[in-house]
Amino acid sequence: MKTYLDSLLKRTNFNLLMTMDCEGTNFDKNLRENVANLERFLDLNTNANIGTVLFITPYFADMMKQLGIVESVKNNYKVVFGLHIHPNNLPPAIQQQCSFVTEEEDLIGAYSYREQFSLVKHSAEYLAQNGITELQAFRGGYFSMNNDTAKAVKALTQIGYESHNIYREQYQVSNGLLTPFPVHAFDEDEEFRLEYFDSDKLIKMLYGAVQNHTDITGITHSYLLREDEIHQKMKDIIYEINASNLFNVTKQKKSL
Repeated sequence: MKTYLDSLLKRTNFNLLMTMDCEGTNFDKNLRENVANLERFLDLNTNANIGTVLFITPYFADMMKQLGIVESVKNNYKVVFGLHIHPNNLPPAIQQQCSFVTEEEDLIGAYSYREQFSLVKHSAEYLAQNGITELQAFRGGYFSMNNDTAKAVKALTQIGYESHNIYREQYQVSNGLLTPFPVHAFDEDEEFRLEYFDSDKLIKMLYGAVQNHTDITGITHSYLLREDEIHQKMKDIIYEINASNLFNVTKQKKSL
């Protein structure tokens, strides 16, 4: 079955897709404030014809439901829901089902297959209980994923894609059960990541991708969803993309 993420990843011209790790109480100092600003970010992307994949943790899903924005996010923006798991930052209801998790270990790939199966099962069910359904992609916290992770996700969900920085040592996948759409990266540190670089650097990365006929999957995080943080930077980036007619240039290059 063709999904919305399929269509976003297979557009004929250059494709810029943004992803966001929607965290929880581990990184978001004010989770309620950050979730409340989510739609402003999605609106910027949607108006610029940029799709967004939200990799959502259980805590973030719970806050989305509390604030009553789940249906609005589903219906008003170019958005795809994905699953994001930090094993040591899970609501009490999941902790009770996954008592093997330790506070010190936050890499899902560090756990056994049976343990990862339980983490994926209870996390996906928790998201569904909060209205986050039709999950299409997976990303582990700190880009952690191995073959057991892929097996668990494949067995338990309809997810067909995964997205990580493939240069990170925490990413150890070889079985191909899920289709990767990696974060645009040159190594473990240099990624198309909004909080890493200014707009000049990001624009250069975009032009480099155009010249190499490479699509870009970018990344950012929910802990920057404050009005004085990500919104202004995103506005600057979108303005410069449009001002430089990047997409027109891309269309010409793709036809060469």
